[in-house]
Amino acid sequence: MAVNLEQQLESVRAKSLVVSEKYQRLREAFEAQKTELTDLRAQLLAKDEELEKLRLQVEYLSIASTVSLTADDLAATRAMVADLVREIDRCLADLTD
Repeated sequence: MAVNLEQQLESVRAKSLVVSEKYQRLREAFEAQKTELTDLRAQLLAKDEELEKLRLQVEYLSIASTVSLTADDLAATRAMVADLVREIDRCLADLTD
């Protein structure tokens, strides 16, 4: 009976050692995964910030391209300014006479 009890205790001790080692490995793996998750969340946050900046740039560029003058618009504006300058010159000439 004592031998049988000692065998059972030794068996339980060996099994508890195996369970303890498995738990330790799982705990280490869990900590590694937890660290990786933290790193990935930080990377995701950085990517989200970069994405928002790029979206703003796209918006600004699309607004700028919409507002920008074409060659025809520039020529028409120059002609209008030239006409206005001639008109001002005429008005000044009329005032001096």
